[in-house]
Amino acid sequence: MTRRLGIASVFALLASLLVALPSAQAAPVEPPESRTQVAAATRIMPLGDSITGSPGCWRALLSRHLRDTGHTNIDFVGTLPAPGCGFAYDGENEGHGGYLATNIARDNQLPGWLSATRPDVVLMHLGTNDVWSNIPAATILNAYTTLLRQMRASNPRMKLVVARIIPMNPSNCSACGQRVVALNNAIPGWVQANTTAASPITVVDQWSGFNTATDTGDGVHPNNAGIQKMERRWYPAVVAALPSTAPEAVGLRVSGTRVVEANGANLVMRGVNHPYTWFTSQNSSFANIKATGANTVRVVLSGGRQSAPTSASEITNIISLCKRSRLICVLEVHDTTGYGDQSNAATLDQAASYWLSVAGALRGQENYIIINLGNEPFGNNQSVSATWASATTNAIRRLRSAGLQHLLMADGPMWGQDWANIMRNNAASVLAADPQHNTVFSIHMYGVYNTAAKINAYFDAFRNAGLPLLVGEFGHLHSDGDPDENTIFAQTQARGLGYLGWSWSGNSSNVGYLDMVYGFNPANLTPWGQRIINGTNGIRQTSKEATIYSSQ
Repeated sequence: MTRRLGIASVFALLASLLVALPSAQAAPVEPPESRTQVAAATRIMPLGDSITGSPGCWRALLSRHLRDTGHTNIDFVGTLPAPGCGFAYDGENEGHGGYLATNIARDNQLPGWLSATRPDVVLMHLGTNDVWSNIPAATILNAYTTLLRQMRASNPRMKLVVARIIPMNPSNCSACGQRVVALNNAIPGWVQANTTAASPITVVDQWSGFNTATDTGDGVHPNNAGIQKMERRWYPAVVAALPSTAPEAVGLRVSGTRVVEANGANLVMRGVNHPYTWFTSQNSSFANIKATGANTVRVVLSGGRQSAPTSASEITNIISLCKRSRLICVLEVHDTTGYGDQSNAATLDQAASYWLSVAGALRGQENYIIINLGNEPFGNNQSVSATWASATTNAIRRLRSAGLQHLLMADGPMWGQDWANIMRNNAASVLAADPQHNTVFSIHMYGVYNTAAKINAYFDAFRNAGLPLLVGEFGHLHSDGDPDENTIFAQTQARGLGYLGWSWSGNSSNVGYLDMVYGFNPANLTPWGQRIINGTNGIRQTSKEATIYSSQ
């Protein structure tokens, strides 16, 4: 539970090269792969205006980053050659300076480009010149629709990655900044209305965190800092659009924004957190939690940092209790809680070492268990929390290297509430770095999430990015504010997101209001227990048992 609210180095050399060389300088193009490889490669078309093509050096950084991380079977395509960006790269594109999305659609220009290049994936950052020309957002989106129809006519399985465009503040257009906001606010809804399973559309948020004063040279075109920001946003979305070379995940796994079972059935978690490590004798709680209608229990374990470690034999017994009660079992190690604020908290690397020490109890249970890497793994220290992505990625890689293929769950920093949006902004890169592509993200919602607007904004960000999310903890009251639990219940149900309430029983007196039952007695529900179990959109009303148990 939560207590209180309280990459650039990779590109440094490239940035210096970009400063040193004028944008107009011609650069050699990397030799293409063999014709056999190119024929089988994923063909990626960058589509846009001068931000994409003149020189659009975010594409150079993206090409280099993809190849440096093993994604070599790709081919950037377009009818325009690669402008100079200081080093050789695969740079063909459709970044036409001064072009408007509405004019490209009106003049039927895209079909010819598509016919000449036959892309599988389109990266589209388009609309800046339309905004500059005072064209309404609705008209720009109508042009998007025309272009999408043409893309799908060229390739019915086209993948479109569309950007919320970078902000703009040109000296001759004081209204342009707000017009960009209007367009960007409308893009996620357009995506939701037009995406399909066969031809998916994902959103890349190029707007958030981009500063026209420091990230552009003229209020419109990105400078070296800006292109680095743009590349970092494009990269995980491009990796996600590439054909997977990872071995097929076994057991529980993510599929787009959903968690599914081995047979492909959706698993929408509805459950309860159980504080096992502090109450190891309360094993009747598993059956009692099942009796509420829950399909999942999140079990608190100890990695040995603050109390005796939960042993492999105990974990074997916990999994047996979950199976006996027909529950999916989320196992979380609690030692990481508040690292950076709490002197005795464990790092995620130490948590990974714990999971490896009990791996024998975990293997073979991929249909039944989820490994929650570490509870609330950072506190409110922003400089420490800023390492969330690298620390989480490293923990995932250690588990994967040991052969653990389970669905993993990653908690957010800032006592799980991610109030600085560190997990929200970096989840895509973490998921892309998982060799199994099998990690779900968990947000804990307490006092930070006290309005419907805040809750929906967080949920929207993950949905628009095509990322899996659930609410791993929440309550109806808290010391740091009053969570809007009614919106959490309503929106998780409407969106098909899982939730796990904190907690069954045994909280300390200062947060005793978060107990669902008094004294572990299932016949004696607290107000919170009544709400989460029996209330509107509560567990009893919405939970569906995992299908793995249907034949047992």
